[in-house]
Amino acid sequence: MRSLLSKGINEFVRLNLLLLACMVVMRPVFFLEVHTCLGVPFNLFPVVLSGTLFDVLLVCRIFVFGLLPFLLLYRFFPKIARGVFVGLIVLYVVVSALLSEYYCQLTMPLDHVILVYTAAEIRETLFSSASFSWPPVLWFLAFLSLPTLLICLWRKLRLGQWLAVSLAVVFLLLTLLVPYHRMIRKEQYYTSHERFCLAVDHPSYACLKTRDYLHDLRKAGFSEVEVNKAVEAYHALHPEFDYDVPGYPFYRKFTDPDVLGGLLDKTSDGLPPNFVFIIVEGLGRDLTGVYNPKMSFTPFLDSLATRGLYWPNALSTSARTFGVLPSVFASAPHGRYGFSTSLAPTPRHNSLLLDLKRNGYTTAFYYGGNMAFDGYEVFMKASQVDVLFEPDLQVLDSTRFKKLSEKNRWGLDDGQLFQCAIQNKAGSTQDDRPFADVFLTLTTHEPFEIDGMETYEAQVRAMVEATPGISAQERDNILKNTNIFGCYLYTDQNIRALFSYYAQRPDFENTVFVITGDHRMAYLPIGTAIHSYNVPLILYSPLVRTPKTMLPIVSHLDITPSVNSYLRDNYEYSVDSHCHWLGTALDTTAAFGSQQRLLFMLNNRDVVDYLQGENLLSRKYLIKLDADYIGALMDDDTLYQKLKQELMDFDLVSRFVVQQDLLIPKN
Repeated sequence: MRSLLSKGINEFVRLNLLLLACMVVMRPVFFLEVHTCLGVPFNLFPVVLSGTLFDVLLVCRIFVFGLLPFLLLYRFFPKIARGVFVGLIVLYVVVSALLSEYYCQLTMPLDHVILVYTAAEIRETLFSSASFSWPPVLWFLAFLSLPTLLICLWRKLRLGQWLAVSLAVVFLLLTLLVPYHRMIRKEQYYTSHERFCLAVDHPSYACLKTRDYLHDLRKAGFSEVEVNKAVEAYHALHPEFDYDVPGYPFYRKFTDPDVLGGLLDKTSDGLPPNFVFIIVEGLGRDLTGVYNPKMSFTPFLDSLATRGLYWPNALSTSARTFGVLPSVFASAPHGRYGFSTSLAPTPRHNSLLLDLKRNGYTTAFYYGGNMAFDGYEVFMKASQVDVLFEPDLQVLDSTRFKKLSEKNRWGLDDGQLFQCAIQNKAGSTQDDRPFADVFLTLTTHEPFEIDGMETYEAQVRAMVEATPGISAQERDNILKNTNIFGCYLYTDQNIRALFSYYAQRPDFENTVFVITGDHRMAYLPIGTAIHSYNVPLILYSPLVRTPKTMLPIVSHLDITPSVNSYLRDNYEYSVDSHCHWLGTALDTTAAFGSQQRLLFMLNNRDVVDYLQGENLLSRKYLIKLDADYIGALMDDDTLYQKLKQELMDFDLVSRFVVQQDLLIPKN
């Protein structure tokens, strides 16, 4: 019996050493892939290798917690016990290879994100975004090759009894003394979340994040004492607002000042102006967005920025599109899953679009994909929008749909969407004033496929060759992703065509265009965490008196209160005396600065980023922002704890209000 026990321990040590060897040999392959596909520099190779510490600690935990089950099976079926564990190692290698491909596609490790979407939304995401190409397949095979070789050579490994026992003791001590799960959750020893993601073991990270998420859902109730305390703290941080209706934490008097009236002329007919909102998928300020000092892939939008009112330091409030409509048009909180989502009812609320409609506007929403995704349709129907356009066989032929499906696209290319909108508006005239049109684009979303892509990719390469002074890294990023930048050229070109249509209308002189991005495109290196949310905000109109660039930090939450107060003070336009807007009037001063207190939500619905003025709390990092959003890490535990508490209070109030339907009083 003792001999069998000793053999079992020896065998399990050998198997865990095999697992560790597979983990270690996959790390150089992973680095080569992220270097090739994402442009991760060579000086970060030690960061990837440092993750071997995670591998060692994980193997120790697997050994300690798996030893007894293995020995029980080994006692009666030694070959089966060995075969099962080797099979689990193979499974781990395959999963690791797949998660590495996921990381290279989204520049983040997989976590519980699949639990915050419905099965239909996940299916649509896979069919719309996934596209076949050989490089990922070859990288996947490369991941499998070295571990396969190790498994073949493993049989030759022999361990002495005392060495096996010594290693078993080491595994046990490391498991007891080093808190592996805490290291992953607190991201210890890494100066940025991006570096941590390069080092962490992706399969165990996904498992722990999923377990944490499910644990949080199980304890999702609210303590009255905690909620009241959080509400008091939130109100104390916003003395500029008058919260005079108890029981509705965000409900306040609408006293926001008009900051746009002094920058815009009155309309020629005395009616409120038309509004055209264009929300561009993945439009960030860096690399692909407005105001790149060396080259830009949105030259038309650049020209609008120089001829209109421009806020380069605007921020979205979510890292993906699910948050943009509620933020821009309702200045609304996220709640637990996002404001409008298939996972929870959307609370009763007011919106800019609903106010516009009540004041005689004709409203329309144009989107080229499935409007049910991320709650777009739910939100727009709650705003009583007159026209909800999404492609169907009544407006497009089946050949077009077949082509979209074969190309794995989310929906219509932007040019096709704009043409459909123009056809829809063909019968409208000056007599239809005022109107509000909303466009949400799709082309600059993965898989970055458009008709005639070769033409746009050639333009991108020509731009790179004709532009002196760009860095080698930026040049490399662009040339490796010509399809991405080609899509931005295409979208910019078609926004120009859309403007040409509006410019030919007799009411163009009385039209205001508001252009922004839903979030910053996430498929290239980002920089400081705040860059994920940094989008341009442009207000262009023939009514603009003098073009102006304003550097203060503003957000999507400020758009609704600013437009409503502008219309209230300059036209015959009625608004409620109270509102639930989280934002306030846009800051129109020239110098960089920030009075913002913003809570940001990631795609997986985690809330880990919080902005207070020019201080950014991002996970365990405290960052001081400057005008270029180049943050400097700060070592100030007092401020860190203060911002962490503000984040927790804000998030608690947000979840409570949305879940309990307490944005506006019941009639």
